[in-house]
Amino acid sequence: MRSKEAVLFDLDDTLVDFQYSRRHGLRAVQELLPGLAPVPLEELELVHDEELHANFLRTLGGGLSDDEARIQRIGGVCRRYGLEPDEKRVAKAAVSYARAQQSNLRLVPGASQLLHALRGRVKIGVITNGPSAQQRDKLKRCDIDPGDLDVLAISEEVGTTKPDPAIFRYALAGLGVPPGRVTMVGDSWENDVLPAHKNGMAAVWLNRYRRTCPDPGLAIEIHELDPVGNILEILGFETPQG
Repeated sequence: MRSKEAVLFDLDDTLVDFQYSRRHGLRAVQELLPGLAPVPLEELELVHDEELHANFLRTLGGGLSDDEARIQRIGGVCRRYGLEPDEKRVAKAAVSYARAQQSNLRLVPGASQLLHALRGRVKIGVITNGPSAQQRDKLKRCDIDPGDLDVLAISEEVGTTKPDPAIFRYALAGLGVPPGRVTMVGDSWENDVLPAHKNGMAAVWLNRYRRTCPDPGLAIEIHELDPVGNILEILGFETPQG
């Protein structure tokens, strides 16, 4: 891939390590709901991910509060395993999940070093679905100052969600860089790779869950952001010396 003038990043599970914090949350759920304890964590994670996507858009649209959506997800996971705990236990497990998940917020390994290595070489932006306050808080807690970004496109602020081309056009306008000179790095094929391709950008797919690649011709696939030197080469930059 030739060197670009700007790099856009997704936030959750691309820069912010949702995989790590979710696993802590699910362990807390397993402690409160023993029926889920025998389920391997990696399997439980994938089931939870399916439940998350089932009500995510309703949450973004205001049809469900975060607390309501979380309870629905935990209840949905239980039903997938034939469990029917009472509502109070599910609600308590959802609260425990939130506490454990939020207290284990961190960046994906290599993300901080990658951002540092790119700063000054290219423009850097973040494009993410989610509530404004929540996404900005994640950035700050992970020591990424929103003011240091060349563009920050949050769905609640822009008024539309990925994969709508409008949110990508918003980010591109903020960067002031032609699409052909921008690379999108994200974990979602549907929300990051496909719309980046449709908007004329190059794409790097961060496939941390080792899913089958739908079309290797549309994106460069990576499994991690570390070692940073490898990612810089993929983005078309030389590894800094020293």
